[in-house]
Amino acid sequence: MRRLGPTLLVAALAGACQPPPPSETDLRTTLAEAGVYSPVRNTLGDEAEVHLGQILFFDPELSGNRNIACATCHLPGFHAVDGQPLGRGQGGVGTGPARAGGPTLPRAVIAPFNRSFVTAFLWDGRVEDLPDGTIRAPVPLPDGLEGAMEAQVLMPLLDRDEMRGQLGDNDLADLSDDHPAAIWNAIVARLLAFDDYVQLFEDAYPGETPTIVHVSRAIVAFERQIWDITDTAFDQFLTPNPFDDAGPTDPLALTGMELFFGDAGCARCHGGPLLSDMEFHNIGVPQLGPGKDPSTGLDEGRALVTGNPADRFAFRTPPLRNVALTAPYMHDGAYWSLEDAIRHHLSPEEHLRSYALPSGYPGELHADPATLDAILATLDQNITPHRELDEFDVSALAAFLQSLTSFTELRLDPAIGIPRSLPSGLPPPSPF
Repeated sequence: MRRLGPTLLVAALAGACQPPPPSETDLRTTLAEAGVYSPVRNTLGDEAEVHLGQILFFDPELSGNRNIACATCHLPGFHAVDGQPLGRGQGGVGTGPARAGGPTLPRAVIAPFNRSFVTAFLWDGRVEDLPDGTIRAPVPLPDGLEGAMEAQVLMPLLDRDEMRGQLGDNDLADLSDDHPAAIWNAIVARLLAFDDYVQLFEDAYPGETPTIVHVSRAIVAFERQIWDITDTAFDQFLTPNPFDDAGPTDPLALTGMELFFGDAGCARCHGGPLLSDMEFHNIGVPQLGPGKDPSTGLDEGRALVTGNPADRFAFRTPPLRNVALTAPYMHDGAYWSLEDAIRHHLSPEEHLRSYALPSGYPGELHADPATLDAILATLDQNITPHRELDEFDVSALAAFLQSLTSFTELRLDPAIGIPRSLPSGLPPPSPF
């Protein structure tokens, strides 16, 4: 029987006086009543489409200065994130935690796990599938996109700090921000200047004239192939196999699961198959980094999309699958450990007011009284636990979150997915 998740010393010491772990049968009933299930993997693209998407994902040719690819920030060998509190785009050098230089971006890199099941993208949901079947986006979109997942892929290509560069840097950067279609068309023209890309597009989409929609669709096919994964201990618990008892049977993880869907109240926001309601909540996260507003250094989150003052400082509930691999946490990388992120939820106002900037953090803390009062004015009042939790409970919740880790990701070869060469001749991002 597999045992998953580190057991903290405090939990070990407290274990003797704790109640026995909950009944697995009762837990499965609770999960079913809460609508929690293991998502079914979407139909994958064909081999040629996935291969094209892989090449595009790793090719810096898509960026203005030809120095950054999608994989630079989402390198598979680093579990699809960069391990930094805030992303680093144009001007940065290196990959993963060692990436340095250039200005920091306002927000942390988001892990792209199981995006096929996501409806609201990015920390503020500015790209999302709407109930009427349309796509919300900050710019006019090309015809033919199949949902917000494909639309989201196109946004970093337009962003000057992420991938495009500044005026005077390159041909893409010199195009007007007001004409995204011209920028996307210029990217496609770059790609089609290489005979190998012409053939790759023909192999993936025979007889079709390549457009930015094909670029997006191929990248999405690759992302689904590599990151739509639900091979976790939690999923084995949800759909038990009578011949395999390898679910999260660690008593501490079971206790954490019971807390998560019970007294801790986590499932009020972290429910459903991805353990996210895809909604937006202000949980009192400290305001760190350069922010979105250069005049204040603040990031007002969802309010920047809706214009609604009630949405100030609200951010998307992050899905929790593989969360143990994707530190640091929160939209601005405020916490480095699962335990600290959990503790923040237990008493958000206290943690907001007492927060100290970690050593080496690439930005500043905005903690003046006016900012703290503004954050607390729209604080979600429905995030605190149903009862007071202690350190044993924190450890149990962390153990449960460990059970959401994909076995595939745990066994990952750091070199996975890296193409041997690219049609552009540029070097692909690498963890080495």
